[in-house]
Amino acid sequence: MNVSKFFAFLGAVFLAALLLYLFSTPHGNEIALTGIVDANEVIVSAKISGRLDQLLVDEGRDVKSGELIAVLDSAELRAQRDSAAAAIRSFEAQVQQAQSSTGLTDLQTSAQVDQSGATLTALKSQLEASRSDLARVEADQKRMQSLFEGGIATAQDKDHADAALHSAQAQTRALEEQVKAQEASLEIARAGRKQVNVQENVLAAMQAQLAQARAAKAEAETRLGYARIFSPLDGVVAVRVARQGEVVQPGSPIVTIVDIDHLWVRTSIEESQVDSIQMGQKLRVKMPSGKILDGTVIFKGVESEFATQRDVSRTKRDIKTFAIKVAIPNPGRRFFSGMTAYVLLPPPAKNKNSSADSAADSPGK
Repeated sequence: MNVSKFFAFLGAVFLAALLLYLFSTPHGNEIALTGIVDANEVIVSAKISGRLDQLLVDEGRDVKSGELIAVLDSAELRAQRDSAAAAIRSFEAQVQQAQSSTGLTDLQTSAQVDQSGATLTALKSQLEASRSDLARVEADQKRMQSLFEGGIATAQDKDHADAALHSAQAQTRALEEQVKAQEASLEIARAGRKQVNVQENVLAAMQAQLAQARAAKAEAETRLGYARIFSPLDGVVAVRVARQGEVVQPGSPIVTIVDIDHLWVRTSIEESQVDSIQMGQKLRVKMPSGKILDGTVIFKGVESEFATQRDVSRTKRDIKTFAIKVAIPNPGRRFFSGMTAYVLLPPPAKNKNSSADSAADSPGK
């Protein structure tokens, strides 16, 4: 009875081994291409230099895209931001004061120019009228002088004419002096307008300094944001290069993250078979454990890589290869980057037309 059970057990083991062999071994004339499992691997580094204040992940840790993984010491960056903010407040106050001063000066000088211009216009009108009166009085005085010399006018009439002439001349000279003085006032008022231009230039310089301070604050805030380092993808931390407390430089690696949920097998196929591979084609992939996976072609090289066979006699051409990538599922994360895998190509289909032609051309047909 024990012997029967033993042979039954051996039979069951043999059957299981046979089934495993049948399901894990390439069938028929399948061609096995040796390849390497690969994955999207990202080296996470800092954009700025600084001391690594916090390192929140370790090797083997799962991370999500956007998850905080490291923090740099940001005390100096915060000080730069606060300094820029203080400069902004100072320049804003200066700009506001300069705007008020420039506006007030503009109003005052504009009013002075307008008032001086109006006064000058009025004085010139009075001067023209005075000159007309002077010309008339001069004519009257000459006529009265002739009448006096002819004995027609009295000495009193002549004295009145002379007095009127002297008065008109004095009034005209006074108005001429007033016009000159008012022209000088107008020039002074116009010079005040140049002061407005100077103040406007000073205001523009202050506004430029304010814009520069705002840009400095924006830069400081951006650099402050760089002090917080986030994961760029979902994956697993494969390597932790830096250590907490170390000073890292821009571009120096901190951790390496591998997306093991999206794997592919990279292999090479001979040029004689590359035309049988199409994008999106389903291919079987055998893993080192013997498990067979259903893969999908996601890449097909458009340039040859190297020759797998070289003809030293130079009577035949070298056989070149092309790269292909076959995406494979990874449920349970049982497979990892760097593993060996075998892409199983189906046997090449026989060309019936070629067979028929060969048969027709054979002797005796």
